[in-house]
Amino acid sequence: MKNRILTLAAISAICLTGCSLDREYLNGPNASTFPASKEEVEAGVFAAYKGLGLLTASDTPYPGIQDNASDIGAGRLNSSNYNDQQTGKLTPTNPWVTKVYDNIYKTVARANLVLDNIDKVKDQMTEQEYNMYKAELLLVRSYCFDLGCQMFGDIPYLDHTLSLGDTYTRTPKEEVISKILDNDLKDEMLDYLPVRHNKSSYGFVRLGRVGAYGLKARICLNWGRYEEAAKYADMALQLSIEAGYSLTPLDISMCGKDYTEGEPLPTALFGVTGSKSSDEWIWGLEFNTMISGNQHNSEYYAAPRIAGGCSYFSPTQAFLDAIQCTDGKSIVESDLFDWKNPWKNRDPRLDLYCVRPGSRVLGIQFETNPSVQKVLNYNNDPAGVEMTNSEAYGTKSEYGANGSKGPCGYLWRKYLDIEEYKYNSNSFGTSSVCVLSFPLMRLAELYLIRAEANIEWDGGNLAQAKSDIETVRSRVSMPALSDASREGLRSALRYERMVELCNEGFRWFDIRRWGIAETVISGTLYAPALNGDVSNAKPIIDENWHATYSSNMSFDGKSINLRKFITMSYDPQKDVVWPIPEDEIVANPLIKQNPGYAGAAEEE
Repeated sequence: MKNRILTLAAISAICLTGCSLDREYLNGPNASTFPASKEEVEAGVFAAYKGLGLLTASDTPYPGIQDNASDIGAGRLNSSNYNDQQTGKLTPTNPWVTKVYDNIYKTVARANLVLDNIDKVKDQMTEQEYNMYKAELLLVRSYCFDLGCQMFGDIPYLDHTLSLGDTYTRTPKEEVISKILDNDLKDEMLDYLPVRHNKSSYGFVRLGRVGAYGLKARICLNWGRYEEAAKYADMALQLSIEAGYSLTPLDISMCGKDYTEGEPLPTALFGVTGSKSSDEWIWGLEFNTMISGNQHNSEYYAAPRIAGGCSYFSPTQAFLDAIQCTDGKSIVESDLFDWKNPWKNRDPRLDLYCVRPGSRVLGIQFETNPSVQKVLNYNNDPAGVEMTNSEAYGTKSEYGANGSKGPCGYLWRKYLDIEEYKYNSNSFGTSSVCVLSFPLMRLAELYLIRAEANIEWDGGNLAQAKSDIETVRSRVSMPALSDASREGLRSALRYERMVELCNEGFRWFDIRRWGIAETVISGTLYAPALNGDVSNAKPIIDENWHATYSSNMSFDGKSINLRKFITMSYDPQKDVVWPIPEDEIVANPLIKQNPGYAGAAEEE
């Protein structure tokens, strides 16, 4: 029986040579001879990078998906592909599970196809070019293998293109990670990379030395190699100065304000134009209408109904309640918090990264209260023009942000860009054309990697960790940290990663690395009341900034008015990894299923 990964590799090879390289197939490249020139090596490198952008679901690139199956984000109630991760119901036939697995090995195949034959054309390149291309391919492959180990545990480690008759089985994840860090990504090879690829030519698509050491630091952190994570994050951050990277200033003037005053805009960092001009993006997925198939439609899934979207993904009530007040204290400790006016005096990132009732989004008033039947649209008139509030009222209200099939009552602002909204004629839809980029690595993450590594490493520099956390916080005028102990810094770091990196795909990995997944993916996931009332719930917020609720704990002494969204469940004996796709088990008898998953013979 033909191995599934072999089939995926063949498909990838056909796509790689057929998309643009096989226009003159008889005397041009094909899968058996590719690459035959330096130009084809470079084309193969770009194809490997592009492979990462093909991992989408609901037409949304991967970084905008994973957090919406965690404690801080959720998909719509009818989105079982994502809800199943939160409820412990993932199966080997889940389409999202299969797509992630398949894309990992398609992209690995793209990289291997070039790596297999790059030595044959080595004489057509300088030593620097040869090692640069090789490093980039190995970095992309390593990113895929790290993701695979995070999601599936032990996975096949394939360092060459498979041939018919080849067999493979799962490699222990510890061995895969060792191969990545100790062999594939050797420092001496990474040093052939430019510190940063030319921004005007390549944007943030290609990994330079800053990104290479940043990725190595991230993988070290993911697998508890803290001393090395601190070392490589420090190397990346030192090089980032030479490369011209810096945190992008953010306008927080509209944060905490209502829709009558204006709209919080994170577009300088996350917008179509902003991401390209920002010097904070080190690596990302860039899209372009000029390239066939290099677009997506994530805005339709992210946007509210009032803007033509379908309100598919959302931050949770627990996430918004865990966001600090501007004095750095929780909403249950701060004198600045007024539960009747909960959006005032909060960490500006609540409004920069999330959409909540009473704010403005894409130029329109956002309300989830069904009694608010009209809202104001400011796009063509500064005074506002009335329009039907399809977010909470009308024929599609059940799909609105607060409807019975909607998300958790709020929306993400981070990937909503008014420039893309205007490009799509001020209305998103099922056929919208979007080219918003998605980050794979930002400078802010590198500061937080170095901070966490120094906190968790016994010989770590706690003063450096404190400084790094405050560097990220100060960008939005959040105060300095008051507790410089290891425990205090650990709590601060976990808050900062949760808030600063929200909806960028890190949360599921973070909570498992910290050993808190069983705690935070448990019990009722609440959403705001269907009638639009402001939450009266008084949460308990622990040292990890996870909010939980009790029915009789409220700010006004009454029963809490939140509604049950879903019941979360996490089994540490099973849910720490995903199931291996059923198709892979059937195609390759050497591959055994992860324990606890039905549908195929499990490992004994």
